[in-house]
Amino acid sequence: MSNQPRFLITIDTELSNFPRPLGLSSRLAGQDWGVRRMIDVLDDLDVRATFFLDVYAGNDQDLGEQQRAAEMIATAGHDLQLHTHPGPAFDPRRERLRDYSPAEQEEILALGCDRIREWTGTRPLLHRAGDWAADQHSLEALSHRGFRADFSASPWSRDCGLPEEIVNGNGWKRSAGLLCGVGTCYRDWLTGRVRRVDLGGVSFREATDVLAMQIDPLILTLHSFSFLRYNRSRTHVAPFPDYIERLRRYCTLARERWHYRLSCALDAVTEIESRPGAALPWSELRSSHSLSSCAGLLKSVRERLRA
Repeated sequence: MSNQPRFLITIDTELSNFPRPLGLSSRLAGQDWGVRRMIDVLDDLDVRATFFLDVYAGNDQDLGEQQRAAEMIATAGHDLQLHTHPGPAFDPRRERLRDYSPAEQEEILALGCDRIREWTGTRPLLHRAGDWAADQHSLEALSHRGFRADFSASPWSRDCGLPEEIVNGNGWKRSAGLLCGVGTCYRDWLTGRVRRVDLGGVSFREATDVLAMQIDPLILTLHSFSFLRYNRSRTHVAPFPDYIERLRRYCTLARERWHYRLSCALDAVTEIESRPGAALPWSELRSSHSLSSCAGLLKSVRERLRA
């Protein structure tokens, strides 16, 4: 088994609240900036990524978009897993997985598995809750439904309801018989805030600081609309080619300077799941460097002024 840390690119693949179907297909100015473009970029980088796909549309048109995304991802050979935004299919007043009872959560997971199996011939084994909004009942429901790992843990998200011992650092934990992969975060040196590694939301210098921390696994989370630039209300949407260049540079640095192994989440789970809990890679949250933190603050100011 290699001692090199793993680098996992995960993509929350969803319609979100964009004008349909921009969240998935994002076809603008005659080009696709959504899932199809993302697959092409990842293939050019020789990266097999994990797409956590939301399959809970509330109407046939949106469900058709989700099915096309599932088929596209599976055909391209990427890792297709389950993402839960259950509101449209179950109860629009309850948007988060953790808003449902344990029995209802099992029903939500069963529907997701059935749809992905129907569309692609394989069932998901990994899961991430939309908005990171899972709780301990979610882990138990996932275990009952035969899932092998959950990726909903986040020290950054206020919606994450998982126990503190699972979300107070970076790496792997185990609970309810499941592996739990924590979305990689760090502390901002200036403010002390916990921040998520996001190539669109933080400065590239901050993101590079995290590479140097040699976190295992480093879990980078994108969205199916990460190649778009948009305002808060999603009323103005435009291509964001700079994000693609940042992703290329980041993957190159991860491989060549910091010697990460880029892989999909399922391969990482397969390698690590037989280890006892005490032997799972884990590290406390660390802080960015002072200059990187200043660069992040300047980026935030520029973004606010642009908005």
